[in-house]
Amino acid sequence: MENNMVQIAISVNILASLIESGCIHAVDFRCLNIDSKKTVWKLFLSALKLTKKNESGYQGNGYV
Repeated sequence: MENNMVQIAISVNILASLIESGCIHAVDFRCLNIDSKKTVWKLFLSALKLTKKNESGYQGNGYV
């Protein structure tokens, strides 16, 4: 019987990069423990904040 799932470990930095670039989404995977879930939640929130800053043109010291 073929299994369509793999279990892998990935660095937080690489996962953050994949999330920020839109290459991976929350529906694409599930966390296997609460610590991973908390970390992934923070990564998605951080990516969302980054997206909102980019959309608004905010540069850190004013607007473009």
